[in-house]
Amino acid sequence: MYIEVREKTGKYYVIMRHEESKDKPMAQFASSDKVQAENVARQYAKQNKCMIRYTTGGIETPEFPQPPTGEA
Repeated sequence: MYIEVREKTGKYYVIMRHEESKDKPMAQFASSDKVQAENVARQYAKQNKCMIRYTTGGIETPEFPQPPTGEA
C-alpha cells in the first residue's frame, strides 16, 4: 500500500493505492493548496505505515468515494 499525491490541472489529489490494484483511483482528499495536500498525505502515511508517491498528470481525474446512504 502507498499514498499517492497527484497534481493535475492545479489541484492536488490524495489517493490510497495498492501495488497490484487495477481499480480506478479514488481520491480521499483534494485541494488546490499543495502544502495542505502534503500534510493530509503525511497523516494517512503515518496511520497506515506506508510511503508517499508524488506524481503529476495522469490520464483521468480520480473519483471520490460515494458517501453511504443511511436512514434519515
